[in-house]
Amino acid sequence: MKLRTSTILAAAITMPAVAMAETTLIMPQQDEPRTLSPAPSSDTGGHGPTSNIYSHLVVMDWGIVDGVAAYGDLADSWDVSEDATTYTFQLNTDARWHDGEDVTSEDVKFTYERIIEEGYTFSSFLRNVESIETPDDDTVVITLKGPDMAFLPMMAQGAQWTGKIYPEHLWADQDGFDTGPYVNEPVGSGPFTFVRWDRGSAVVLDANEDYFRGAPEVDTLIFRTIPDANVARAEFEAGQFPYLPFNYAPPLAEAPIFEEDPDINVVYTASHFSRDLQLNLNHEALGNQQVREAIALAMDRDEMNRLAFNNSWTPGYYAGVSSLQKWINEDARFPAHDAEAAEQLLDEAGFPRGDDGWRFSVNVTGPNISDCTAITEILVRQLRDVGIEAELERFDQSTWFSRIQEKQFDISCYFGRYGPDPDAYREHFSTTGARNFMSYSNAELDELAAEANTISDEATRQEMYGRIQEIVVRDMPYINVFEEQKMSLVRPGWSGFAVMPDGFNKSISWFGVYGVTGPDDAE
Repeated sequence: MKLRTSTILAAAITMPAVAMAETTLIMPQQDEPRTLSPAPSSDTGGHGPTSNIYSHLVVMDWGIVDGVAAYGDLADSWDVSEDATTYTFQLNTDARWHDGEDVTSEDVKFTYERIIEEGYTFSSFLRNVESIETPDDDTVVITLKGPDMAFLPMMAQGAQWTGKIYPEHLWADQDGFDTGPYVNEPVGSGPFTFVRWDRGSAVVLDANEDYFRGAPEVDTLIFRTIPDANVARAEFEAGQFPYLPFNYAPPLAEAPIFEEDPDINVVYTASHFSRDLQLNLNHEALGNQQVREAIALAMDRDEMNRLAFNNSWTPGYYAGVSSLQKWINEDARFPAHDAEAAEQLLDEAGFPRGDDGWRFSVNVTGPNISDCTAITEILVRQLRDVGIEAELERFDQSTWFSRIQEKQFDISCYFGRYGPDPDAYREHFSTTGARNFMSYSNAELDELAAEANTISDEATRQEMYGRIQEIVVRDMPYINVFEEQKMSLVRPGWSGFAVMPDGFNKSISWFGVYGVTGPDDAE
């Protein structure tokens, strides 16, 4: 099916002239890429372009909410040994790099070994790899140091951001994946080929007609940088692009307005993520467990839900989410709102109100998305009500993420992830976890999390992860607030975006548009 042209005068004014193809799709994104080489670090502005230029060994998309934890991209199939230590992947024999060279098993081996050697972000998903062998051009054998029940789903998860496969014949002579001619002129094997990057404006891609799974329906794909959510919403409403991603979507409290509009489809997508608060334990007051518990007591989720989400989100009182219900320990529960108890705990912790009425000060921040903005605005007032002098800090998405990685924050709204396998707890809460921005460390948790990932018996794993949740809720380095539900807006006639059921298990990552189709030109 061919898509209707999406040519917009305003877009042409704000961008250098683009030869708009018959099937052009403009995808707005908040951040300018820092680079188009995805391995060195997680780059919020680069995720969209690189996920469509490069391929992955295995990957997932929002279809995970229907139970598919991983599916093959370059891998057509795989076998796992009985002891869960050897994974043998068979590659698609038709896969080609955009320069025409064959994709081989050596490319996978080269990519993963360099990621491990350089200690890039994706190396955390390869930490148990003992060896990578390539018995022939189409076979990759990964042997692990020991059983790893989460290896495949977590590797598919990480592939969203940094786990793309690079062409060895172009990168072998470069130092790492940080320098060289292909950093910002990428050659991948994915469904779209790189055309150009107009700095400050857009990344332009063309359909890969030789893509090994068949050419995409979209002929030209443009990732256009629009930092201001209000601007993006206005341009969507003006018809400048057919899809408004959830990070731009209006507050859920406004959803009924859009549901009544026949020219807009409101898409809700469940998630394995929460909206939570990460607390920097290096802060003098936040390093005190009683203070952290007082913050949990000061927070009124019901008020937040009413004001911010039209009572449509599920408050999060457990260290988990309903989409992974079987792993939740319901005996490990965060406290409900009790402002009087919060004040008492703060007094006991040694932080009484001063003459000015304040106990101590904190800055509250979060990603530049509507739900976190709403949560933090209300949280600041709720904390001030119990004598904590809270101030709101706002940054663009990229700056915010850099700051929390560098632990330059006090309290931040965040999106904790509990799946696709409960080994995800280790990423957030183990001492060396890649997303442990809180400086949290608990030796018992570290030991339990490492062991639980080697256990094949599910009942035993459930007990172990139940204990991990008890520790996390007791120590409270973070506080779960809500279970995430994403809201996106789509124009009628367009379908197959990653957040939509007809895009599940074929979008090729959360950022992929391979499954997108739109109104027929003949209509």
